[in-house]
Amino acid sequence: MISDPGGAAAALQEGLAAALRGDAEGALKAWRRARALDPADQGTVLRLGDLLIRIGRYAEADAALAEGIPSPAIARRRAVCALAFGNFAAAEAFARAALDDAAEAAQARQFLASVLIQRGDVSAARAELALAKAADPAFETAYTDDLFAANYDPVMNGAALKNLYADWAKRFCPPEVPLAAPTIGGRRLKVAYVSPDLRRHSLRHFISPILRHHDRAKIEVHAYSLSGTPDEEAQALRKLVDVWHDCQMLDDDGLAAKARQDGIDVAVDLAGHTAGAKLKAFARRLAPVQITWLGYGGTTGVGAMDWYLGDAHMAPLGSDAAFTERVWRLDRAPFAFDPPPEMPAVAPLPAQAKGHVTFGSFSRLVRINDTVIAAWAAILAQVPNSRLMLNALPFVDRSVREDYAARFARHGIAADRLDLVYTSPQPTTWAAYGQVDIALDPFPHNGGVTTFEALWMGVPIISLRARAPLGRYGDCLLSALQFDEWCADTVDRYIELAVSAARDLPKLSTLRSGLRPRMAASELCDGKGLAAALDAAYAAMFNAPAESSSGSV
Repeated sequence: MISDPGGAAAALQEGLAAALRGDAEGALKAWRRARALDPADQGTVLRLGDLLIRIGRYAEADAALAEGIPSPAIARRRAVCALAFGNFAAAEAFARAALDDAAEAAQARQFLASVLIQRGDVSAARAELALAKAADPAFETAYTDDLFAANYDPVMNGAALKNLYADWAKRFCPPEVPLAAPTIGGRRLKVAYVSPDLRRHSLRHFISPILRHHDRAKIEVHAYSLSGTPDEEAQALRKLVDVWHDCQMLDDDGLAAKARQDGIDVAVDLAGHTAGAKLKAFARRLAPVQITWLGYGGTTGVGAMDWYLGDAHMAPLGSDAAFTERVWRLDRAPFAFDPPPEMPAVAPLPAQAKGHVTFGSFSRLVRINDTVIAAWAAILAQVPNSRLMLNALPFVDRSVREDYAARFARHGIAADRLDLVYTSPQPTTWAAYGQVDIALDPFPHNGGVTTFEALWMGVPIISLRARAPLGRYGDCLLSALQFDEWCADTVDRYIELAVSAARDLPKLSTLRSGLRPRMAASELCDGKGLAAALDAAYAAMFNAPAESSSGSV
């Protein structure tokens, strides 16, 4: 390397200009040249690392960062790369290495919390996020991550969650700008679906049947795509709407202004507090009627969000106080699943060939708390020779596998009764249901997409009615299949149901072979029926008096 700080400065500016115009390759080329000309400049190392991380090239990012002088700033960024590789132990170590640096501490704690959340240690994650918020009260990501973690925290009740979400909105949402509802007259109602996930994402299996079946005589369907990476799935969804809007470059004010200019009557949030969402645009108000549905499952905390759309299972009567929104209850399940065609055929009941029952959960580990582990251990203890398969990304890391084995060992369950795996790509995961006889739903946050997938693969699920609405997915789906008896009201009953099911293999086999046809014929796969229910609900919400507290159609 030849030291030429003057030339390096020019290359640095060239890279900054390229980055501003969205030319990532140009920026990387210029910054690599700047790095070669001035090896002592650690700022260029960080710029290279940040950009490579942002565009998802983690191996290159880590290699570039490793060439820098070790520092808390380098460590925090290498933690991001380690987590992308599935190396949870290294990610945690790198994040902890940056905790004592005043400039890095808040972000390092936030990232450490992300690692802990993925490992399933919610209480430790929330403790780190509390410290991050204290270190930087304006650090919004620490607050939104805490909202996410709190959904899975078994000590949080509905009122506490609602207060947490309302506090976030009070701190970070702009003031609402009033918007009067126009007169519809004889025109169609303009409905906009707003999401960063209108692409290759599990959302497409639930939104595509709705887009396909809306009554175009009543509804003009708009899609506001916030995704920066349109793909072939986005192109397929584009064909199902009347108007597609690429909005990824708009900020909150810009999105609100555009929706108003487009004359949207009903804006439907499909993302809640997930990455890339625009709740602060909804706070300013995109449309006279605003609804949160499908993509997040819980309250948003946003005062300008008018409605939470669910049903009497997700939001049972008496649970309205858990929402900042008014609750609209459909008279049917608020979901319709469009199974991917590449999902394999239902496999025969594995217990009949293996001679033992295998329970399973393919949910994220953040759902698996100590009470859940105790219940699952009790089930295993009462079903001789049974096994438990847990299938999640963090199990690629040996330290995570050892941690979960130790947690079950404290309840007397040996490691050789656990299959702690991660399967990828997705078709391999669907096929892995062929090794599971009975699925176990976590609580107080039930599974969502994984429950639909398990049922479609012929695997019945034992669920527990817990905290509304996120602890009522199982209740909602099982009720739609008329399998209410598979959903318990207490942990003891949950254990009894699982043990009883495991003792009747002929019944399990019959159930398994008929579950997919039963689901296909149910409202859980009735996109046309749900679209018609939404058509009516949107019109009724638009005409509902402001003082209404709930509704149904």
